[in-house]
Amino acid sequence: MAGSRDLDRIHGHRARIGYTVAAVTTEVYPIDWYRIVPHGVSLMMITLPLGERSKEDLEKCYRISIDAARTMAKAGADLVVLGGLPINISKGDGTVEDLMAGLSREIGVPVSSSAAAQVAAFKALGARKVVTVHPFLPDQNPRHERTIASFFGLEPAGVYAGGSNLVELGTLPPARALEWGRAAMKANPGADTLYFGCPHWTVIDAIAPLEAEFGIGVMTSLQAIAWHSMRLAGVDDRVPGFGRLLSEH
Repeated sequence: MAGSRDLDRIHGHRARIGYTVAAVTTEVYPIDWYRIVPHGVSLMMITLPLGERSKEDLEKCYRISIDAARTMAKAGADLVVLGGLPINISKGDGTVEDLMAGLSREIGVPVSSSAAAQVAAFKALGARKVVTVHPFLPDQNPRHERTIASFFGLEPAGVYAGGSNLVELGTLPPARALEWGRAAMKANPGADTLYFGCPHWTVIDAIAPLEAEFGIGVMTSLQAIAWHSMRLAGVDDRVPGFGRLLSEH
Protein backbone atom coordinates (compact mmCIF):
# COMPACT_ATOMS: atom_id res chain seq x y z
CA MET A 1 0.00 0.00 0.00
CA ALA A 2 1.32 3.46 -0.88
CA GLY A 3 2.31 5.57 2.09
CA SER A 4 1.18 9.13 2.66
CA ARG A 5 4.52 10.42 1.38
CA ASP A 6 3.93 8.77 -2.03
CA LEU A 7 0.38 10.14 -2.20
CA ASP A 8 1.74 13.66 -1.82
CA ARG A 9 4.01 13.27 -4.86
CA ILE A 10 3.01 13.77 -8.46
CA HIS A 11 3.91 11.06 -10.98
CA GLY A 12 6.68 13.23 -12.42
CA HIS A 13 8.25 14.30 -9.15
CA ARG A 14 11.75 13.66 -10.58
CA ALA A 15 11.16 14.90 -14.13
CA ARG A 16 8.24 15.72 -16.40
CA ILE A 17 9.20 15.17 -20.02
CA GLY A 18 7.10 16.74 -22.78
CA TYR A 19 7.16 14.91 -26.11
CA THR A 20 5.52 15.68 -29.45
CA VAL A 21 4.48 12.35 -30.95
CA ALA A 22 4.88 11.96 -34.71
CA ALA A 23 1.86 9.68 -35.06
CA VAL A 24 -1.86 10.32 -35.02
CA THR A 25 -2.30 7.57 -32.43
CA THR A 26 0.23 5.96 -30.10
CA GLU A 27 -0.11 3.02 -27.72
CA VAL A 28 3.27 1.26 -27.70
CA TYR A 29 5.30 4.39 -26.93
CA PRO A 30 3.87 5.19 -23.47
CA ILE A 31 3.83 1.52 -22.45
CA ASP A 32 7.50 0.98 -23.29
CA TRP A 33 8.52 4.41 -21.99
CA TYR A 34 7.27 3.54 -18.51
CA ARG A 35 9.02 0.17 -18.66
CA ILE A 36 12.33 1.96 -19.24
CA VAL A 37 12.29 5.04 -17.05
CA PRO A 38 12.59 4.90 -13.24
CA HIS A 39 9.73 5.81 -10.95
CA GLY A 40 9.15 9.56 -10.81
CA VAL A 41 9.83 10.32 -14.49
CA SER A 42 6.61 11.11 -16.38
CA LEU A 43 5.68 11.58 -20.02
CA MET A 44 3.52 14.44 -21.33
CA MET A 45 2.44 13.84 -24.95
CA ILE A 46 0.82 15.75 -27.80
CA THR A 47 0.26 13.84 -31.06
CA LEU A 48 1.04 15.17 -34.53
CA PRO A 49 -0.84 14.26 -37.75
CA LEU A 50 2.20 12.99 -39.67
CA GLY A 51 0.17 10.93 -42.14
CA GLU A 52 2.07 9.82 -45.24
CA ARG A 53 5.13 12.03 -44.66
CA SER A 54 4.31 14.34 -47.56
CA LYS A 55 5.95 17.75 -47.69
CA GLU A 56 2.65 19.28 -46.57
CA ASP A 57 2.38 16.81 -43.65
CA LEU A 58 5.92 17.60 -42.50
CA GLU A 59 5.35 21.35 -42.67
CA LYS A 60 2.07 21.10 -40.76
CA CYS A 61 3.62 18.90 -38.08
CA TYR A 62 6.59 21.23 -37.77
CA ARG A 63 4.27 24.16 -37.00
CA ILE A 64 2.17 22.13 -34.56
CA SER A 65 5.35 20.98 -32.77
CA ILE A 66 6.24 24.59 -31.97
CA ASP A 67 2.79 25.33 -30.55
CA ALA A 68 2.84 22.05 -28.62
CA ALA A 69 6.15 22.97 -27.01
CA ARG A 70 4.67 26.23 -25.78
CA THR A 71 1.67 24.37 -24.37
CA MET A 72 3.79 21.80 -22.54
CA ALA A 73 6.00 24.50 -21.06
CA LYS A 74 2.90 26.21 -19.68
CA ALA A 75 1.77 22.85 -18.26
CA GLY A 76 5.00 22.55 -16.30
CA ALA A 77 7.24 20.29 -18.40
CA ASP A 78 10.87 20.27 -17.22
CA LEU A 79 12.06 19.44 -20.74
CA VAL A 80 10.39 19.41 -24.16
CA VAL A 81 11.49 16.92 -26.81
CA LEU A 82 10.35 17.46 -30.40
CA GLY A 83 9.58 14.01 -31.79
CA GLY A 84 9.63 12.62 -35.30
CA LEU A 85 13.00 12.38 -37.00
CA PRO A 86 11.52 13.23 -40.45
CA ILE A 87 9.98 16.37 -38.97
CA ASN A 88 13.16 17.31 -37.09
CA ILE A 89 15.30 17.23 -40.23
CA SER A 90 12.71 18.47 -42.74
CA LYS A 91 14.17 21.99 -42.81
CA GLY A 92 17.72 20.82 -43.56
CA ASP A 93 21.00 20.54 -41.67
CA GLY A 94 21.65 23.02 -38.89
CA THR A 95 18.01 23.98 -38.43
CA VAL A 96 17.31 21.57 -35.57
CA GLU A 97 19.89 23.10 -33.23
CA ASP A 98 18.84 26.65 -34.09
CA LEU A 99 15.18 25.79 -33.57
CA MET A 100 15.79 24.17 -30.18
CA ALA A 101 17.92 27.05 -28.91
CA GLY A 102 15.46 29.74 -30.01
CA LEU A 103 12.41 27.89 -28.76
CA SER A 104 14.06 27.19 -25.41
CA ARG A 105 14.74 30.89 -24.93
CA GLU A 106 11.14 31.73 -25.82
CA ILE A 107 9.36 29.22 -23.56
CA GLY A 108 11.87 29.18 -20.69
CA VAL A 109 12.26 25.38 -20.73
CA PRO A 110 15.11 23.29 -22.22
CA VAL A 111 14.19 21.92 -25.65
CA SER A 112 15.69 18.94 -27.43
CA SER A 113 14.58 16.61 -30.23
CA SER A 114 14.40 12.97 -31.18
CA ALA A 115 17.09 13.71 -33.78
CA ALA A 116 19.45 15.11 -31.14
CA ALA A 117 18.73 12.13 -28.88
CA GLN A 118 19.70 9.68 -31.58
CA VAL A 119 22.85 11.61 -32.52
CA ALA A 120 23.92 11.48 -28.87
CA ALA A 121 23.04 7.79 -28.57
CA PHE A 122 25.06 6.80 -31.65
CA LYS A 123 28.02 8.75 -30.25
CA ALA A 124 27.73 7.12 -26.82
CA LEU A 125 27.70 3.66 -28.41
CA GLY A 126 30.69 4.48 -30.63
CA ALA A 127 28.69 3.67 -33.77
CA ARG A 128 30.44 3.79 -37.12
CA LYS A 129 28.83 1.26 -39.45
CA VAL A 130 25.06 1.02 -38.96
CA VAL A 131 22.48 -1.48 -40.20
CA THR A 132 18.90 -0.19 -39.95
CA VAL A 133 15.68 -2.08 -39.28
CA HIS A 134 12.38 -0.29 -39.83
CA PRO A 135 8.82 -1.67 -39.84
CA PHE A 136 7.67 -0.12 -43.13
CA LEU A 137 7.73 -1.08 -46.81
CA PRO A 138 11.02 -1.35 -48.75
CA ASP A 139 10.29 1.91 -50.56
CA GLN A 140 11.42 3.63 -47.33
CA ASN A 141 14.90 2.05 -47.48
CA PRO A 142 16.60 4.87 -49.45
CA ARG A 143 15.30 7.46 -46.98
CA HIS A 144 16.77 5.54 -44.06
CA GLU A 145 20.12 5.11 -45.80
CA ARG A 146 20.28 8.82 -46.60
CA THR A 147 19.51 9.71 -42.99
CA ILE A 148 22.26 7.46 -41.64
CA ALA A 149 24.80 8.90 -44.08
CA SER A 150 23.85 12.56 -44.48
CA PHE A 151 22.31 13.43 -41.12
CA PHE A 152 24.08 11.12 -38.68
CA GLY A 153 27.35 11.07 -40.64
CA LEU A 154 27.73 7.30 -40.30
CA GLU A 155 28.26 4.50 -42.79
CA PRO A 156 25.05 2.72 -43.86
CA ALA A 157 25.62 -1.03 -43.67
CA GLY A 158 22.24 -2.13 -44.96
CA VAL A 159 18.51 -1.69 -44.38
CA TYR A 160 15.86 -4.28 -43.47
CA ALA A 161 12.19 -3.41 -44.13
CA GLY A 162 9.57 -5.23 -42.07
CA GLY A 163 6.78 -4.53 -44.55
CA SER A 164 4.19 -3.10 -42.13
CA ASN A 165 2.56 0.34 -42.00
CA LEU A 166 1.64 3.10 -39.55
CA VAL A 167 -1.81 1.79 -38.67
CA GLU A 168 -0.56 -1.74 -37.95
CA LEU A 169 2.39 -0.90 -35.70
CA GLY A 170 0.51 -1.69 -32.49
CA THR A 171 -0.23 -5.21 -33.73
CA LEU A 172 3.43 -6.23 -34.14
CA PRO A 173 4.52 -8.61 -31.34
CA PRO A 174 7.93 -8.27 -29.64
CA ALA A 175 9.19 -11.31 -31.56
CA ARG A 176 9.13 -9.34 -34.81
CA ALA A 177 11.95 -7.01 -33.74
CA LEU A 178 14.08 -9.96 -32.67
CA GLU A 179 13.38 -11.83 -35.90
CA TRP A 180 14.01 -8.83 -38.16
CA GLY A 181 17.08 -7.77 -36.19
CA ARG A 182 18.64 -11.20 -36.60
CA ALA A 183 17.86 -11.22 -40.31
CA ALA A 184 19.42 -7.78 -40.75
CA MET A 185 22.61 -8.71 -38.90
CA LYS A 186 23.02 -12.02 -40.74
CA ALA A 187 22.67 -10.21 -44.05
CA ASN A 188 25.09 -7.45 -42.97
CA PRO A 189 27.63 -9.03 -40.59
CA GLY A 190 30.12 -6.16 -40.85
CA ALA A 191 27.94 -3.68 -38.94
CA ASP A 192 28.97 -2.56 -35.46
CA THR A 193 25.57 -1.06 -34.57
CA LEU A 194 21.99 -2.16 -35.16
CA TYR A 195 19.46 0.67 -35.31
CA PHE A 196 15.68 0.24 -35.01
CA GLY A 197 13.88 3.21 -36.55
CA CYS A 198 10.43 4.44 -35.43
CA PRO A 199 9.48 4.39 -31.72
CA HIS A 200 5.88 3.20 -32.21
CA TRP A 201 6.38 -0.56 -32.40
CA THR A 202 7.57 -2.94 -29.70
CA VAL A 203 11.36 -3.15 -29.97
CA ILE A 204 12.92 -2.74 -26.52
CA ASP A 205 12.73 -6.44 -25.61
CA ALA A 206 15.03 -7.27 -28.53
CA ILE A 207 17.86 -4.91 -27.54
CA ALA A 208 19.73 -6.94 -24.91
CA PRO A 209 19.37 -10.34 -26.68
CA LEU A 210 20.69 -8.93 -29.97
CA GLU A 211 23.61 -7.18 -28.28
CA ALA A 212 24.57 -10.43 -26.58
CA GLU A 213 24.08 -12.58 -29.68
CA PHE A 214 26.01 -10.43 -32.14
CA GLY A 215 28.40 -8.47 -29.89
CA ILE A 216 27.19 -5.13 -31.20
CA GLY A 217 25.52 -2.00 -29.90
CA VAL A 218 21.77 -1.75 -30.43
CA MET A 219 19.98 1.58 -30.50
CA THR A 220 16.25 2.15 -30.85
CA SER A 221 14.43 5.45 -31.28
CA LEU A 222 12.43 5.17 -28.06
CA GLN A 223 15.39 3.91 -26.02
CA ALA A 224 17.53 6.83 -27.23
CA ILE A 225 14.82 9.41 -26.54
CA ALA A 226 14.18 8.09 -23.02
CA TRP A 227 17.92 7.97 -22.24
CA HIS A 228 18.65 11.43 -23.65
CA SER A 229 15.62 12.98 -21.95
CA MET A 230 16.53 11.58 -18.56
CA ARG A 231 20.13 12.74 -18.78
CA LEU A 232 19.13 16.26 -19.85
CA ALA A 233 16.59 16.40 -17.01
CA GLY A 234 19.23 15.39 -14.45
CA VAL A 235 18.10 11.78 -13.98
CA ASP A 236 21.32 9.75 -14.09
CA ASP A 237 20.00 6.30 -13.17
CA ARG A 238 21.55 3.30 -14.93
CA VAL A 239 18.72 1.08 -16.17
CA PRO A 240 19.47 -2.62 -16.76
CA GLY A 241 17.75 -4.88 -19.24
CA PHE A 242 17.39 -2.57 -22.24
CA GLY A 243 20.87 -2.41 -23.70
CA ARG A 244 24.24 -0.82 -23.12
CA LEU A 245 23.03 2.70 -23.76
CA LEU A 246 20.82 2.73 -20.67
CA SER A 247 22.93 0.48 -18.47
CA GLU A 248 26.35 2.00 -19.15
CA HIS A 249 25.88 5.65 -20.22
